[in-house]
Amino acid sequence: MSGNELPKVIDKSQADIDAAIDAIRASNIPAGTKDFAISCIKLAVWLPKALLEHKIKLSNLRKLIFGLGRRNKKKSSNDTDPSDVKNESKDCDSLNPIEESLPVSTEAVEATNQVSAPGHGRLPHSAYVNTVDHQLSIPVLRSGDLCPAQCGGKLYPIEPGILVRVKGQNLAAVHKYWIEKLRCALCGYLVSADIPDEVGNQKYDTTFKALLALQKYYVAIPFYRQAYFQSLLGVPLPTSTQWQLVEEVGGAALLVFPTLERLAANGDVIHNDDSHVKITDLIRHNRLHPNKERTGMFTTGFISRTNQRDIALFYNGTSHAGENMERLLNKRDAHSGTVIQMCDALSRNLPASFKTILCNCLSHGFRKFDDLKDFYPAQCIHVIDLIAKVYEFDEKTREMTKLERLAYHQAHSEPIMDQLHAYLLNLMESKQVEPNDSLGKSIKYMLNHWHELTQFLRIAGAPLDNNIVERSLKIPIRGRRTWLFYKTEYGAMIGGVLTSIIYTCVLSGINPLNYLIALQEHKNQIVKEPERWLPWNYQDALATLSLAA
Repeated sequence: MSGNELPKVIDKSQADIDAAIDAIRASNIPAGTKDFAISCIKLAVWLPKALLEHKIKLSNLRKLIFGLGRRNKKKSSNDTDPSDVKNESKDCDSLNPIEESLPVSTEAVEATNQVSAPGHGRLPHSAYVNTVDHQLSIPVLRSGDLCPAQCGGKLYPIEPGILVRVKGQNLAAVHKYWIEKLRCALCGYLVSADIPDEVGNQKYDTTFKALLALQKYYVAIPFYRQAYFQSLLGVPLPTSTQWQLVEEVGGAALLVFPTLERLAANGDVIHNDDSHVKITDLIRHNRLHPNKERTGMFTTGFISRTNQRDIALFYNGTSHAGENMERLLNKRDAHSGTVIQMCDALSRNLPASFKTILCNCLSHGFRKFDDLKDFYPAQCIHVIDLIAKVYEFDEKTREMTKLERLAYHQAHSEPIMDQLHAYLLNLMESKQVEPNDSLGKSIKYMLNHWHELTQFLRIAGAPLDNNIVERSLKIPIRGRRTWLFYKTEYGAMIGGVLTSIIYTCVLSGINPLNYLIALQEHKNQIVKEPERWLPWNYQDALATLSLAA
């Protein structure tokens, strides 16, 4: 077989594989050939399963097959194979999956694929909110004039036609003002043109600073990349200048951040989870102090939910989710009662001294079986279908109150979950599954955390999964993939505050650009009454100021 030919993929059950190995052992071929053939079969069976269960990375597999290579010979830039770069990028993507899929049944997927969504694919004009409006009037005619076709009728207004033209512009529109100056030839008196108020007294306006913050902490464009791109467009923008401007936006955001923390601490349900982050100052400190007890660094994400709104909070540093949860609940009012906490089953997600109504993520359990369905199709697909039915029921409760949702799940989802529990328990007790195998571990995860996984059947308002905070953590994760690290703990704090403000605006349906502009322009008022300048009510505060003016 040549190197360009792909091997044929053949699906075999475990019984077929065992029968093939027994047949090879019973054959008359030489012993060395027998061992070689059996090893090839076992490798072909083990390899895809090991990759799927993340027991081995593609980079380690490459070293295992081809060796470490010659490290002393540096490859010149002219010898770089573009295909190698492409393959490496594909490998990196496959090793770091962050896309999340909700559990759905296979029938639902097939139905979705068969029926195409209606529509022509064009966005309506109402989808464009921030627009520059222009009125195109008829110059010689008005409502009530005689018809120009001379039919004797009169004209009356109807719904105007609308044209949408999207025009490109640079991130920075640089305005130069040439100030005329005159000097007296006798006494040297200097006369300068007046500078209008709209010119302002700052080189960089609030809109530009807010855009930089969004580009950095939401779109995840590093400062150095933005600097290089802007230099190509003729607008020099050094990285140090960008940081100073973003820091100013962060200072304005810090005025409302404590109020957001207090409101989030008093939420009905708090979702929390961790991701990794790199802070170079802490990495350097860890190297200088090798005996340091904790060396890990975390980005903790919170989504606090009430009937009125959702609030997002992000913290970067050495504290993990449980410690950040402890600090957040210290701000909770005593009369607010016990909070419902949704997280995965890691013990570090729990606060040390606060009692919470703990819920665990059902979607985590679903994904464990979804990863193994190619190896244990009968057991995994049955589990997947049962969990998918629960999610279908949950989808129907979107418009219900908490008590109505609880009653609906108790009537429809509880029998399904009881059936799932009995099925998983039977697999373990009847010894159909090896307890220490990957499928056995997935079943034990579900059984060991069954109470926390089924809180939605007992507690009004308890969620099924932690997907909302996992989706929110994609924002700092994509930042980590592009700018790689924070330099200092202070910079990491500013990044967490701005990411919190921006994503809270996203959850509230508020334009984050306009909100960041308002925070910068009204610092004096925000210091006095920060609770009036939150994303969902700052426009009322602006209207009050406008009326007073």
